[in-house]
Amino acid sequence: MQTFSAFRLQAFRLLWVNTFTFALSQSIRQFTFVWLTLELTKSSAVLGAVSFALGVPVLLFSLPAGALADRVDRGALLFVSQAAALALSVLAAFLAWAGAMEIGLTIGLALVLGGTVAFGQPVRNAIVPSLVDSDRLLNAITLMSLGQNVSQIAGPAIAGGIIAFSGVGGAFAAQALLLGTGLVALLPLRVPRPVGRRGRLASELAEGFRFVRYHAGVRVLLALLVVTSLIMGGTFMTLMPKIAKDDFHSGALGTSLLFAAMGVGMLMSSLLLASFRNLSHPGRYFMLTLMVGGCLNTVIGLAPVYAIAFTFLFLTGWNAGFFSNLNLTLIQSQTPASVMGRVMSIYTICLAGVQPLGSLIAGLAADWVGAREWYVICGVVFGLVGFAAFVTQPSLRRMDAAPRSLLEREAEAEPRPA
Repeated sequence: MQTFSAFRLQAFRLLWVNTFTFALSQSIRQFTFVWLTLELTKSSAVLGAVSFALGVPVLLFSLPAGALADRVDRGALLFVSQAAALALSVLAAFLAWAGAMEIGLTIGLALVLGGTVAFGQPVRNAIVPSLVDSDRLLNAITLMSLGQNVSQIAGPAIAGGIIAFSGVGGAFAAQALLLGTGLVALLPLRVPRPVGRRGRLASELAEGFRFVRYHAGVRVLLALLVVTSLIMGGTFMTLMPKIAKDDFHSGALGTSLLFAAMGVGMLMSSLLLASFRNLSHPGRYFMLTLMVGGCLNTVIGLAPVYAIAFTFLFLTGWNAGFFSNLNLTLIQSQTPASVMGRVMSIYTICLAGVQPLGSLIAGLAADWVGAREWYVICGVVFGLVGFAAFVTQPSLRRMDAAPRSLLEREAEAEPRPA
């Protein structure tokens, strides 16, 4: 039971502070953009378009960002991407205070701020295995996720409170302050240089895809992550604020507390998971989270009152904490260091790049069948996908997250002959 063992390493502590402040600013940003759009329009389709704009740069730019993370100074790349996010957040605050925000400008700002995530997040994920020993990987990944879970708890609540008292401009200013704090943490951080051969960018990108293609376990894990982001991730981020406002008659603060409930659940399960150096049969537990998640989300869509939705969002967060930590740990434990940046860029696309497509679909579908109805449909489909995966993927059920030697992992990265 060594819940916080990775914090003994100074480099990991610095990266954790940077990641926490960035994740908190991102959580505030997501809620701020959604609430700003709800103030400007009642259209679910427009709401989905703004969420799509926030995430589509991840879909477009994460791959080249991952390739850069395997060939240039990762610390410098991370610093530049966060400095850009800081400057854009300051600009957004002044525009909001000036009353200049409208739908077109909101979508434009969402696009450029999403670009900073596309270039920053794969780098953060790729750095973690280079800072900790292999036997602390599960602990380090879970602690990184823990910071993000705390951000999910605090971010919407902070955003809702700031918007209620000082408007959208104040929420953007808070993001800028957090990003500046994260930049300070990066200054003393020394990140190990990337390892491996250097070739043409296109060839290096292809190498990352070849690894995923020939490693069946990683391929299935990423495919299930795509399904999760498409079916439930985008639906939750886009439709939960609308359901809270229209059906539960919640204001910004009450809506943000629903997000906080889910974040508390993720925090608790992450703390539990971080307490164990290793976990027997993590693949089996991961697949169970899919089926449980589908059932929980179906109940949330059917919830007649705020209190029931709040309770089941907490339970969903508990389940999601296991899902997200186990998914990333299993992927990184199977990935050699030489392609880690590129595989993490593919991971980021599957997690955050596909989610805006789900948001766009959810917005359009909600105008067609209703927000709550679409939420229920997605919950049922997600549960069925989880059941099908559990039955048809016995090798994933047996997958272990125990660290293996670098030579074994490097051998798996070699492309197989045609």
